[in-house]
Amino acid sequence: MGRDQLQRLLDEEYLAGLAEWPTAEVRTARATCEAEEEAVSYARRIAQGRLDILRDELERRSRGDAEVADAGASDVLARLPAILATDQPPADPMRARATRLRVPAEAEAYADEVDAAVDEGFLAELSRRPTEELSAAVDRLAALEHELSAARRGLFDRVDRLRDELARRYKDGSAAVRDLFGDR
Repeated sequence: MGRDQLQRLLDEEYLAGLAEWPTAEVRTARATCEAEEEAVSYARRIAQGRLDILRDELERRSRGDAEVADAGASDVLARLPAILATDQPPADPMRARATRLRVPAEAEAYADEVDAAVDEGFLAELSRRPTEELSAAVDRLAALEHELSAARRGLFDRVDRLRDELARRYKDGSAAVRDLFGDR
């Protein structure tokens, strides 16, 4: 999977002629897009978490909290619950997507991209890193997170279109729900 698969799925022509596709192919495409979205979302969450940690460190420094400058990773761990907490509800709860609690098999390639931007070793040594280096890491991660968010939205669009096509087929009778259960 990875970037080649993602580019194929996000290509404008990917769903061309969707109304003529066999129903089994529509279901397979939906499952493929959902799996890729899950992998992209996983990597995006990793990037967001690392961004939150880096931004918190930059904010701590801007406040002049020098007394904890030598605490290192243990200080970050102590602050982690507050750093990663969010009070923001989804923009549109009706369009919210379920958060999955597993590491998708397809996520490795995207997680490697996050590691290439800022790996765990970098985070473990935050207090020893110059502020300029932290700022550059924030820029790299923010750009990657933005790219992953755009890909995720594109995949949501594909999944929605594929689901809509399946729903249309079930409604008009050109596909039967019983086909989902195989020969019983």
